[in-house]
Amino acid sequence: MAIETTKMEGTVKMEGTVMSRKMHSQYMLLSTVAIIMSVTAPAVAQAQANDAVPEAADADGSSSTVDEIIVTANKREQKLSDVGVTVTALSGAALKAQGISDIASLAQLTPGLTYAPTPSSTPVYTIRGVGFFEPSLAAYPDVSLYLDQVPMPFPVLATHVAFDLERVEVLKGPQGTLFGNNATGGAVNLIHAKPTPTFEAGADLSYGRFNTAELNGFVSGPISDTLTARFAIRAVRGDDWQKSYTRTNQPVPPEYLAVGVPDNPGRRQDTLGAKNNTAARLTLDWKPSDRLSTSFVLTGWLDRDDPTAPQKIATQPGNLPGSTGPAGTVPADLPIFLYPVAPNNARAADWTPSIRPYSDSKYWQTSLRADYELNDDLTLTSISSYANLRFLNANEYDGTALIATDLARDYGRINTLSQEIRLANAPRNPLRWVLGGNLERSRVYEVIDYRYVDASTFFVLGLPANRYDSDQKMRNYALFGNVEYDLADWLKLKGGVRHTRANRSTVNAGYQAPGTSEPGPFGPDATTNFFNAIYQAVFGPRVPLVTVGESYVIDTRVNPDGTPVDPATYLIPGPFRDKLKERNTSWSVGVDIKPKQGLLAYLNVSKGYKAGSYPTLSGVIYDAYSPVVQEKLLSVEGGIKADLFDRAVSFSGAAFYYDYQDKQTRAKFVDPIFGPLDKLVNVPKSKIKGAEAEISLRPVEGLTMTAGVTYLDAKVDKYVGVIDEATDPVSGLRIPVTASFSGVDLPFAPDWQYSARADYNFPLSQSLGGFVGIGVNGQSKSIGILTVSEAERSVYEINARAIVNANIGIKSSSGDWKVQIWGKNIFNKYYWTSTIRAYDVVIRYPARPAEYGVTLSHRF
Repeated sequence: MAIETTKMEGTVKMEGTVMSRKMHSQYMLLSTVAIIMSVTAPAVAQAQANDAVPEAADADGSSSTVDEIIVTANKREQKLSDVGVTVTALSGAALKAQGISDIASLAQLTPGLTYAPTPSSTPVYTIRGVGFFEPSLAAYPDVSLYLDQVPMPFPVLATHVAFDLERVEVLKGPQGTLFGNNATGGAVNLIHAKPTPTFEAGADLSYGRFNTAELNGFVSGPISDTLTARFAIRAVRGDDWQKSYTRTNQPVPPEYLAVGVPDNPGRRQDTLGAKNNTAARLTLDWKPSDRLSTSFVLTGWLDRDDPTAPQKIATQPGNLPGSTGPAGTVPADLPIFLYPVAPNNARAADWTPSIRPYSDSKYWQTSLRADYELNDDLTLTSISSYANLRFLNANEYDGTALIATDLARDYGRINTLSQEIRLANAPRNPLRWVLGGNLERSRVYEVIDYRYVDASTFFVLGLPANRYDSDQKMRNYALFGNVEYDLADWLKLKGGVRHTRANRSTVNAGYQAPGTSEPGPFGPDATTNFFNAIYQAVFGPRVPLVTVGESYVIDTRVNPDGTPVDPATYLIPGPFRDKLKERNTSWSVGVDIKPKQGLLAYLNVSKGYKAGSYPTLSGVIYDAYSPVVQEKLLSVEGGIKADLFDRAVSFSGAAFYYDYQDKQTRAKFVDPIFGPLDKLVNVPKSKIKGAEAEISLRPVEGLTMTAGVTYLDAKVDKYVGVIDEATDPVSGLRIPVTASFSGVDLPFAPDWQYSARADYNFPLSQSLGGFVGIGVNGQSKSIGILTVSEAERSVYEINARAIVNANIGIKSSSGDWKVQIWGKNIFNKYYWTSTIRAYDVVIRYPARPAEYGVTLSHRF
C-alpha cells in the first residue's frame, strides 16, 4: 500500500498502514504503562492473600438464570425487578463486551435514548423525545447526568467520565422528585467501580482501525484496616479518520475550482479526527467506625481530540442572490452557494485549513459522600461536590474550506458547587421515607470568535466577523421528600414531592472580533463602523456611537402602546443584562402491585420541570437573547416486570403518555438587520405517546440474549413559528413570516428504536474458554429540527439505520486474561446523528465508519 505523508502544523500525517511518528511515541507510552502494571502488580499482590475476588465483569454467563442487577433509582439499593419505574440498567461486563466508553455510545444500547452533537462540541441527550438541543455551555439538559449520585449539571462535563464503571442506570420519564430540576426526560446515573477489600488490578489494551490505541487500567485494595483505595485510568490515542474531499493527493477538479473551491497546490490529502484524551479517577473509601462511612472521589480528564467536521448537504442562503445592502449585492455565483456537497461517505468532509478544528479542554471534579447511621433506623447522608472545566476549541461549522460560518475560537469555563443532605430510615420498615435538600451554585462564561467573510452576510453588510459572549450565574435550592408504604405484602403506595427555587442571571454582549480587519465599505473597524452607520440611519442621532471593544447589542423592545419596555436601556447599545427567577413543585404518586415473587405491575403519575435558559449566540437586538421559561411535563406511565421460568427469562414493558408544555428548543427568528438567526423559543404544547419492552433470557447454559424496543409518537400540538422572512415596505427592514407547526414531529424522536444482543460462552478445555457475541441496534428515521416544509424534511432528515457490532475471543477459565477481536459497525453503515442549518448551508454530523481491532485483558 502506498504511504502518503503530509506536513501539517508541525506533525507528520500519514495515510496507509504505517503510524505517524507522534502516534508511535504515544503507543510506546501506552504500552510501557501496560507493561509496568503487568510487572509490578504480581509483586504487590504477594502482600495480599491469594484469594482475591475476580472482577464481576468477567462473569462467563454459565449460570442458567438472568443476572440480578442492583440499582439506586430511588436512592436506595434495590433489585431492578423490585423497582416500580422504567430503568435500563447495564452492567460493567455488558459495557466492556460492547466497547461502550462514553454516554454517546450508551445510546446505542438504550432504546429511547438518543445522542446528537452540536457545533460547539457540546452533547445533547434526549430520552423519549424529551431533550434540549442547545449548544451553549450554560444550557441545563432535559436528561440529568450523575456520577454515582454526584451531579454533573452541564452535559459537557461528562465527556470522558464513563470509564471503570460498575454499571449504568438510565431512568426514563420525569425524575424531578429525587433527582431534581432538569430531569423531565430522565436521568443517567454512572456508577463507578469501588475500592475492593483485597488487592485487585487489571489492564485492557486495545488497538484498532485508524491506529487507535486505548488503555484502561485500575489498581484497587486496602491501605489500612479502615481505608481502601482505587485508581483507574483511561487513555486513548488515534490517527485521523476524516478526509477532505477537495484537498486530496490529486489535482483539484476544474469543476471545483470553477465554483470557488480553494486550490491545493501541494496535492496533499488533508485529514482530521485524531483522538487524544486521558481520564483518571481516584476513590478513597474510609470507614472509621461501624456507623460512619465516607467516600472521596477525584475525577478528571484532558481532551485534545479533533472535533468532528460536519458535511455540507445543501445550500439554503441566508441572503438570496440579488439581495442588496450597504456593502453591495449577493452574487448568484457566490462560492458558498455553489460549493459541492459532501459525498455519501462517513469519512468525506471538509473544513477551513487556516482555522483547523481542535480542542484543548481540562476538567476535574471532586466529591465527598458521608453516610452516618444515627441509630439502627436512621441514616444521614451528605454529598458535596465541586467541578471545574476549562473549555477551548475551534469548530468547523459550514462543512467547507471557506470561512463562511466558522467558530474560530470557543473558550469557556464552568465552576459548579453542589450539596445534598438527606435523612432516610431503614429499608426494612413498612413505611420508608427520605427527606432532604439540595443547593447548586454555578457560573458559566463562554466567548466565541465567529468568522464569516465568505458568507452572504459579508456581501450585503460588509461584516467579516464578530465576537460574542455570555456570563451566567445560577443559584438553585430545593427541598424534597419521598415515601413508600407497604399496605400489604403485595401492595405498595408511593409518592414524592420537591420544591425548587431557580435563579439565573446573564450578561450577553457582541463585539468587534480582534484581528479581523477586512477591506470594505466600513474600513478597518468594519463591525463597529457598520453598527454605528445602521443605528444612525434607522434610529437617528439619539443612539450613542459604539467604540471598538464596546457591545453593539441594542434594546429595541417596545410595549403594545409603543412605549419602551425599559426606558433606561432603550436604543442604547451595550450588554444585555437580565434575571430569571422561577419556582416549581415537582411531584409523583404511584402504586406497585406484586401478586407473587418475580412479578411486578406499577402505575406512576408524575410532573417534572426543567429550568429556563438564556442562549449564547450572535445577536444584535435584545429579543435575540430573551430567555425561555421553565418547561413542564406531566407523565402517566404503567408497566410490568416479570421473572419467568425460574428466572431464565426476565421481561419488562411499559406504556406512557406525556403532556409536554413549553418545550424549550432553538428555532429561527428574523433579525431586522441580519435576517433569520437562532433564538430560544418555548413550544406551548406537545404530546408524546409510546411504549417499550425489554427481555433477557438464558435458553441454554452459556448463552445470554437481550433485546429492547421503544415506540414513540412525539408531535407538536400547538406552536406558531417562523418559516421565512419578508421585507417591510416602509422601513425596509426584514420581518418574519410565520405558520402553525401543529402536528409536526419533535426532533430526535424516531418512531422506533431497538437493540438486540446475543453472547455465548463455551469451554474449550479445562483451562480455556471461548466467547462470541453479536449485537444490532438501530432506529427509524427522525428529524433534526422543527419544520412544516416537506422539502425541508428531506434535507434535515436523520436516516434510519441498523448497526451491527460483534466480538469473538478466548479467555482463561480462571478469568485472569482474555483476548478478543471486535468490530463496530461492521457493515460500514453510513449514517448521521444530527442535521442543522449553518446560515447559508445545511450540514450534518456523520457517525464513525466501520472499526475493528483487538483487545488484550489481564486481571491480577
